[in-house]
Amino acid sequence: MGNYRNSPTCGYCYQIGHARNHCPEIKKRAEQGSVYHKRILQAQKDAVKNRKCSYCSQTGHNRRGCQVKAADKIVFDEIIRDYHKEAEAVLKAKGFTIGSLVRYSTRFRKEGGVLAVVTEVNYNKKTPDWDWLNKRLSGYTDEERLSYNRYCPGAKDYNQSVNIKLESLTGTGLGYWGDNDKSFIGIDDLNVYEWITHRSSTCKVVS
Repeated sequence: MGNYRNSPTCGYCYQIGHARNHCPEIKKRAEQGSVYHKRILQAQKDAVKNRKCSYCSQTGHNRRGCQVKAADKIVFDEIIRDYHKEAEAVLKAKGFTIGSLVRYSTRFRKEGGVLAVVTEVNYNKKTPDWDWLNKRLSGYTDEERLSYNRYCPGAKDYNQSVNIKLESLTGTGLGYWGDNDKSFIGIDDLNVYEWITHRSSTCKVVS
């Protein structure tokens, strides 16, 4: 199964390793003067010319070879780096680092909360949270914002918001219902941004 996926079989010469659109036998016959094979090559060129990209909606290429997508990814990666850099800085400034002792509260357990330890800080494949986007994205150009918003929805394996992982010292008290021993808390729920003052955090650093 793996070999079949990695090595296509030509629908013309039935050789493994290329598809019909790249068949060297068709090209060879056309160069030798075969009208039939010349028509095949022309039909293939016309198909490519009329192909419509599912990313930018322009013709002449597909999503894989889209230059607009490639340019958008550069902007997307730049904004992700900016976000991660600031997220790391504010988390450290507020004391949310691996090993930190925190008190976590939920709507079901407001009084006292539960003690937990930060065991992970996750940046991998994390796009900006809404608080950061609403504040920082306006600092980029219109073209950069367009590139980010166009690329982000299709970014494979990405999830929103840098987060921390907590482990309860009592074996429970975490999660939405307060009945888990582990939980992931997004940076937007930690209330660490200086411009967010209207919300109280569910998680406060103890030491």
